[in-house]
Amino acid sequence: MPLGSGIKKTPSSASTEITNQCDGLLQELHKQLASVIAKNPASKVPCLEDECEDPKASPMIWVSKWVDYSDKYGFGYALCDESIGVVFNDLTKLLLLSDGSNIHYIDFDGSEHYHTLKEYPANLEKKVKLLNYFMNYMKEHLLKAGANLQIREGDELSRIPFLRTWFRTSRAVVMFLTNGTLQINFFKDHTKIILCPLMGAVTYIDEHRKARTFRLDLIEKYGCSTELATRLIYTFEKVENMIKSKKLSVAE
Repeated sequence: MPLGSGIKKTPSSASTEITNQCDGLLQELHKQLASVIAKNPASKVPCLEDECEDPKASPMIWVSKWVDYSDKYGFGYALCDESIGVVFNDLTKLLLLSDGSNIHYIDFDGSEHYHTLKEYPANLEKKVKLLNYFMNYMKEHLLKAGANLQIREGDELSRIPFLRTWFRTSRAVVMFLTNGTLQINFFKDHTKIILCPLMGAVTYIDEHRKARTFRLDLIEKYGCSTELATRLIYTFEKVENMIKSKKLSVAE
């Protein structure tokens, strides 16, 4: 669909589709992690972590920068393809595509509105200004996570993924994208874990910013380090909480 000012998708066709897709991918990730953890991969002797590595399974997209300004406005982030997004406190979302021109606005009901940075309705003026503020702040002040990871060629995304859910814990910030990618950035040692249920893989970025991608089925077979295993367990707990909170909100 060509991008242009004012084009709109109705909530029924866009929002429901994304919700169903995200729910399905989160369930799949939960299943994959449960299977790995059940094998207690850190106990494997010898641990053949090198056998689990598969660079071809690296994530299609991940969060390269983020800034939490939710005490006032919202949560801003940059993806590895240079697109920018903001999740505002009113749960609306604004995305600037990697071309630096086209913007997508997703309103509270989930309707998508397509505009450009030069042409958008007056009611979006403050949010576009905030998007620019977040973008400039991240460019000037933040390092790019996963800078050593190669973006896979040939991955033409039919639609730009955006941040579906994010939350902070005492240990980390958790970010879940609409393409199923779940990313957790740990505060203390600045390590990061990126999981893709579509690839059945996890990418671990260590404290030295070195990134390695492992297939989950191979971790089950060959084992992995304690540091990766503990992060997989932590991730499993967070995914379980996300699924439970979703069920509770539906029940209410």
